[in-house]
Amino acid sequence: MRSKGVDVGLFSPESRDLMAIDISSTGIKLVELGKTRAGYTLKSFAMVPLPRDAIVENMIIDSMAVSQGLVDALEQAKPSTRQVALAVSGNAVIIKNISLPLMSEFDLEAEIEIEADQHVPYDIDEVYLDFQILGENPDEPGQMDVVLAACKREIVDDYQLVLSEAGLTTKCVDCAVFALENASEMMGVFSSSPKEIADGEEEQAIGLINIGANLVNVNIIKNGTMAFVRDQFYGGQNLTEEIQKEHSISYQAAEAMKKERFHEVSPEAVDRFYVGLTSEIVRSLDFYAANHGDHPVQHLSISGGCALLPDIATEIEQRLGISASVANPFDHIKVNKRKFDVDYLKREGPALVVPVGLALRSFDA
Repeated sequence: MRSKGVDVGLFSPESRDLMAIDISSTGIKLVELGKTRAGYTLKSFAMVPLPRDAIVENMIIDSMAVSQGLVDALEQAKPSTRQVALAVSGNAVIIKNISLPLMSEFDLEAEIEIEADQHVPYDIDEVYLDFQILGENPDEPGQMDVVLAACKREIVDDYQLVLSEAGLTTKCVDCAVFALENASEMMGVFSSSPKEIADGEEEQAIGLINIGANLVNVNIIKNGTMAFVRDQFYGGQNLTEEIQKEHSISYQAAEAMKKERFHEVSPEAVDRFYVGLTSEIVRSLDFYAANHGDHPVQHLSISGGCALLPDIATEIEQRLGISASVANPFDHIKVNKRKFDVDYLKREGPALVVPVGLALRSFDA
């Protein structure tokens, strides 16, 4: 069964016709999926850049620019719905795995605020709360594992406001790390199927690493179930700044060199970026290992805008000694070549894993 993620304090709609809107510091990604007997299909798509500093650490600084970006994305994509699934991440979100006595979802709903008060470093009135029961803890009889998610109300409300200004209705708010998980299971990176897991020789730990412009989403899956999540502020912007310093050029010129003439980038700048990136990944792996040392991560699935960097999987694999590969959802989604630029989607696919995972919320049971 595919993980459904967590609706952070917002009601799930009766109609699951949703398009995904992923708003980041660099731009807006819109993805709408359909489903047939043969699998998933792309219904609508748009990518619209945002001005630098329109979004800073998940906070909307320039609401007019974001609203206009949404209008432009809608004009490009022409989606069939105005109902939106939105992703949140970074310091706007707190996610905790907690262990509680076995109880029904109804009983837990009545207790969740009391539990959250022990784990969330904000006033409960300042956050949206939600939870998902993962199941009984195999190592602790009578206990169950629960994912607790909290998101600052002001962040969600600000995003809802700009969406509404573009004529959109927010029906679902999900965490980027859960969208990453959903897309990764769809791509076959791991399976949560009990039969497939039982047939395996041993428990598998897979690290899902989504590297964006200034945020790394980490979701470690152990034996088909989320075992650890973390967001860290690091990403492609750090590489742009290294290029800017090394080549004594403007930020815009450094960004263009990174994307269009990567072969001209100083190896020293690239090395410094990878030293910082792998340090951040190792920090997350160490946190995970503190509680799961008997099941080390055996593979890393790389996605996000930085996954477009040449040979990034090889660089990470050699530096960490863990096998790595780049994930591309458009290897698993049928695209109408008369409607979309297939080559472009294949090329940009690794940067679209989170919005694709978010779009899969349309098909939750």
